[in-house]
Amino acid sequence: MSRIIIYGDIHGCLDEWLTLRAKVKADANDREFCVGDLLNKGPKPLETLRYAQENGVKSVLGNHEEKYLEIAAAAKIGDTIGLERHLATFKKFSPADLDFLFAMPRSIKVANLAIVHAGLTNSVDLANLASEQSQILTRLRYISLGDDYRFWAELYNGNQGFVVYGHTPGDVRRDKHAIGIDTGCVYGYSLTAAIFNWHGKILDVLNVETKSVRAAKEYSK
Repeated sequence: MSRIIIYGDIHGCLDEWLTLRAKVKADANDREFCVGDLLNKGPKPLETLRYAQENGVKSVLGNHEEKYLEIAAAAKIGDTIGLERHLATFKKFSPADLDFLFAMPRSIKVANLAIVHAGLTNSVDLANLASEQSQILTRLRYISLGDDYRFWAELYNGNQGFVVYGHTPGDVRRDKHAIGIDTGCVYGYSLTAAIFNWHGKILDVLNVETKSVRAAKEYSK
């Protein structure tokens, strides 16, 4: 059966992504996904977005894609004050680019696997996401417990499936019900893919394979 291959935050590092796709030997039998943040910071953001479109790689919405949805909404009413930083890139988007962005879901479910950009809490129901919870999926890192803060994946009980996420750069992070694969490519570290094989009708989340490639350079601080 097809493998499920999920890539960490690419941030315009298209060359590294091409190298990683070659390393994992992705082919037409595989299903490929991204955890969001294809855009911004790196050298080839638009090329990365278009490469995903052209090669049928699906992606959840990251907070950097979310920023362009905000710009699009602001542009409709002629008020982009405070959004100038990304306006030049936004003006280069083709109608197909915008369609691709607007079609990005906040989560993707594949059998017992859930893909989100940042994380979720135990109160989130991905099938019935409340509007006030939408930014949890694109921005969450820590959960407040009175005077203490805990990383969300430490507290997640698995009720939405095994979660693959990015957003928080560092080493590959493995918790009981989640794996974090933003390994900071745009900051000069590496780009990582998580590879899942089927175990009957579910994905084998106990034996997740990861593969990484080093960044060619540091593109952003």
